[in-house]
This record gives sequence, C-alpha cells and structure tokens, in this order.
Amino acid sequence: MKPADFDLSNASRAYAVANTPFFLLRKLQSDPSARAICEACPGHEIVEELRSLVAAEPLDAIEAVRPYVYLVSLWFKPEIDHLQEAAKLEASIHIWYSYLAEVLLETYSPVQQQLMEVPGALAAPAVSVGADSPTMSRTIIAP
Repeated sequence: MKPADFDLSNASRAYAVANTPFFLLRKLQSDPSARAICEACPGHEIVEELRSLVAAEPLDAIEAVRPYVYLVSLWFKPEIDHLQEAAKLEASIHIWYSYLAEVLLETYSPVQQQLMEVPGALAAPAVSVGADSPTMSRTIIAP
C-alpha cells in the first residue's frame, strides 16, 4: 500500500477543529492511520509523498492534514533519518509543518521491543475474540 491509500477522515476532522499545533499533534499521535502508515510503508516512500504534497496547494481537509500525518508516521519509525529528511522540506503552504517537524525531532525516541521471560512465571493462555485458538501471553517492555 502507498501512504495515499489510507483513510485520513478522522485526522481531517481533528485538523478541522485544531486551534493549536499541539492539539493537532496529540490527535494525530493517537490516530490509528498514522501508525498504520508507519507500519505499512517504508520511510523513503513516505518522504517522497511528502515532497509532492508540500509543494502543492491542498484541495480539501484530507489533503491539508496529510503532510502532518506523514510526519507523525515518520516519528513512529525506529530510525530518525527519514524524519530528519522530511523536516528539511520547505512547506510554506502548511503553516504548522516546520514547527511540528521540529517538535517531533526534539521528542523523538527510538522504541525497541524485547521479549522478556520471567523465570518461574508461567505464560497463561489468553483467549482472543475472533481468534481460532488461544494465544500465549507475553510481556513486552518498551522503554
């Protein structure tokens, strides 16, 4: 999937009522579409989409919020390189772009997931709704 294939209707509603860049940022960080783009699309592809978006005037609210969603998607990535590249883009049409890119760079923290097994503790099966079989529960600690 390409970044443009994701539904950004929730993000566009947040953008429509955002009165500060921090409000928008908080809403986009909790929006599942930003995380989905992060997981489904490579960083270089998101940056390429951003290059074309920041140069064009948005046609509607979804197109207006798309650059901000892509920035947040890059913030979720485990490497900072693509976020740094995106932050350097000139986006004068999108008034909060440079500011939010700077905030995301300053608050970036790589996330690592590690499976830890506690000696003497038994993993208990947990039933998932809609699953065909029980799954083993695991503790994941993310710093």
